[in-house]
Amino acid sequence: MLRVSISTIVLLIVLSATPCLAQELQSNKSSNEPTHTPEIVAILPWVYENGTTGSRAAVKEYLETSLKKSLYFRDDSFSIIPEKQVVFAWTHDLGQDIETQKTSLPSPKELLKLGQKLRADWVISGHAIWHTRSVWIGLGPKTKSDCIVDMVIVDVKKRELSLDARKVKMDSAPRENPIKAATTILLGVAGAKGLFSSALPFTLVSGGPKTPPEMSAGQSAVAKAIRPWLAIHPNNRTIDTSDETESE
Repeated sequence: MLRVSISTIVLLIVLSATPCLAQELQSNKSSNEPTHTPEIVAILPWVYENGTTGSRAAVKEYLETSLKKSLYFRDDSFSIIPEKQVVFAWTHDLGQDIETQKTSLPSPKELLKLGQKLRADWVISGHAIWHTRSVWIGLGPKTKSDCIVDMVIVDVKKRELSLDARKVKMDSAPRENPIKAATTILLGVAGAKGLFSSALPFTLVSGGPKTPPEMSAGQSAVAKAIRPWLAIHPNNRTIDTSDETESE
């Protein structure tokens, strides 16, 4: 009887110590795991042609969100350098004039120098141009926009051109639903009698503000341009820096 009691006491002591042991092992395991370091990204302010202030801001925000919240990466995969810091390095340290950069992108070699100056892993530069007009679609005027995007991404560590997307064009049509809009007009204006020609107003005024269709077109173009890099980067080409001297 005494032997059973001692065995029981020993078993209870072992069981009570097990959670503490497991917690200590888990703590040691966590401390031994390598910590994740986000990759540093420098985004040079984009070249914009046309486009409202809202649509330009939407393109900028969408690009940053694609890096931070993309399904291809974990949430802390990328850390974006503040724009003011990028501009300062570009203009003050490298002597570039950002105001004269209107329609063309910097060369990969220039972007590589910027990335090296900022100690970044990636440098992204882009150009977006919008064409927005009022067109007659179905039963009324609609504001339609298309956006053409050029985007270049440089891999600083490997000194390679990782993405060179040119003339990627998307428009606002895929995010619009002209059938639903037409149905609303028919039910609200023409009623059940179907008196289309006499009931529907015929005017060539703008179909609405520019910003929503421009935002749609711009975000779609950015998504299409950057998708190959997000999915399978890096598919890189070496940047030729053979003419640079050691002092540079």
